[in-house]
Amino acid sequence: MVRLFIFTFIQSVIASTAIFAQTPKLYDATALDSLYENLKSSPKSNVDLSIFDTITYSIAKIDNDTIAGDLYHRFANLRLDMGHWDSISLQIHQKGFERIKASGDNCKLAISQFNLTRYALFQDHPETLDLAKKSITISEECGELKQIAHAQSFIGAAYINLTDYKNALNFLLESEKNYTSIKDSMGIAMVNLDLAMVYSNMQDKLRSVASTKKAADIYKNKGKDINYAVALIDMCSSYLDLKETDSVIKYLPLAHEIVIDKHQLANAYVYQHYGYLNIQQGHYDEAIDHLKTSLDINKSIDDSSLNVNLYNFLVDAYKMKGSYDTAYNYALKSDSVAKSIGDNDSKLGSLLTLAKSSYDVNKFQQSHEAFLAYIQLKDSVLGQEKIKEIAALEKFYESEKRENLIKIQQQENELLNSKNKAANNRNIALIISLFLLGAIGYALINKFRLRATKQEAISKLKDLENENLNQKIAYHKRELASKALHIAQKNEMLMETRDHLKALKKDNHNDKVNELINKLHIDKQINDNWDQFTNQFIEMNPDFYKRTTEKYPNITKNDIRMIALLKMKYDSNAIASLLNISLEGVKKARYRLRKKLQLSSDDNLEKHIMEI
Repeated sequence: MVRLFIFTFIQSVIASTAIFAQTPKLYDATALDSLYENLKSSPKSNVDLSIFDTITYSIAKIDNDTIAGDLYHRFANLRLDMGHWDSISLQIHQKGFERIKASGDNCKLAISQFNLTRYALFQDHPETLDLAKKSITISEECGELKQIAHAQSFIGAAYINLTDYKNALNFLLESEKNYTSIKDSMGIAMVNLDLAMVYSNMQDKLRSVASTKKAADIYKNKGKDINYAVALIDMCSSYLDLKETDSVIKYLPLAHEIVIDKHQLANAYVYQHYGYLNIQQGHYDEAIDHLKTSLDINKSIDDSSLNVNLYNFLVDAYKMKGSYDTAYNYALKSDSVAKSIGDNDSKLGSLLTLAKSSYDVNKFQQSHEAFLAYIQLKDSVLGQEKIKEIAALEKFYESEKRENLIKIQQQENELLNSKNKAANNRNIALIISLFLLGAIGYALINKFRLRATKQEAISKLKDLENENLNQKIAYHKRELASKALHIAQKNEMLMETRDHLKALKKDNHNDKVNELINKLHIDKQINDNWDQFTNQFIEMNPDFYKRTTEKYPNITKNDIRMIALLKMKYDSNAIASLLNISLEGVKKARYRLRKKLQLSSDDNLEKHIMEI
């Protein structure tokens, strides 16, 4: 579900601007301050946007770079909060950045850079991550921990936009740690809203709720009503995912009362949540009314991601009513808008919705094409991160392998030198024995010395061979671990594909879907993948496998797979993730294995496996 979130420096949401009957031609800094406050507190319905031309002209006449830069940013943010996310607002921000840069104050320049990054974030600009990284570079030059924490939060938000939740989590947790160390409660609240979004997308809904509640409590205690309402809306988003409707009914009206007529985007999300709540309650007509109200509110904001979300909910509502043609039309709208934005999550949701909706209206070819596109995109999104991880592992192993080969070569050279030295000593002894037949005693002594040298060389050779063998074993173990990770990732994608195919097949019996399921042989592929892993483990540990099967003849291949993972020192959480089963499933598998290995409750399973 798309969530609503805000960034650190948005301390309050500007609800309105004003029209002035007579616009002065030029302002000084004091007059501009006064004008800003008037615009901030006046109704926006009659605003004359041409006033910003005069404002920017007036700011340009101010000599002080710091004052001028600050005014540029304030009026640019005012214009953005009025809903005008256009090139003019961006140009005003850029003018502010240039003036602050000219002032030479890195700490103010960091804040200036934050304004540019914020604009890019809300516009899903492809250079957002680069701008965020530039923010942290400037912040580190400033040296203030608050600015560094702020920059880290921006990088986290940029990674959220890229659906890279692992990196987002790392930067946001670091940002929260820094905000906590300087006791900046507003910073902590802001980061927790973003953390809630990350946890939600990582399917950790309970942590998502906890993070949002933490932010909401801070905003409430600080008297930040709009921020508090936004946090409540985010919290309701998680509660809806958890289907805890009582909590939604409790908190959503509180948020609605605060944001109505004050924050259009937040108000649009309130109606979206009401719509989703109605769907869960089976009130489909009410759901449709609320979702359409949200669409109407969003017209002036034109948040594309929100539109995609609303269209998908409308598809669900109309389907529940049995209006499949109307649902299909909204699915087409969702797909069209999703294609125009760079959000992979929106594209995935829209493609799956279109695949199901077109199937419902007997457009089987379109359904087939949409589902294939969904699979390809899903594979791409999952694959990009997994490929990076595997490539990094392979690069590390190749580097380590080269280092080991060099080390072995050096050791072999040393051994060769040692052999040559022993051979030279032997030759010298022979020459001495020929010329000094009478020195038999000396020759015997030298012979014993040579024997000791040879024995030492042989001992070194054995040590080097053992070390080489150990290094090869360690390398193969890491290679096996990498293969286990790759198989788990591949199986995860296969199981998701199977589930989606079964979902398409659930309501109707279509030959093409059945044919596709039969062709993919997903369950067989998953079993084959793990069989390959088990066979490779057996090849690497033939003696271990022989001892185990001789001592426990009723051991199966699945048991060997579990033994292999335990021998590789994976804990229960890791095994559950690799095999895509629950922790309870791992516990049951361990219990069955303990019985087959004839272990008592006091015996340590891992220790026993290592001792076999």
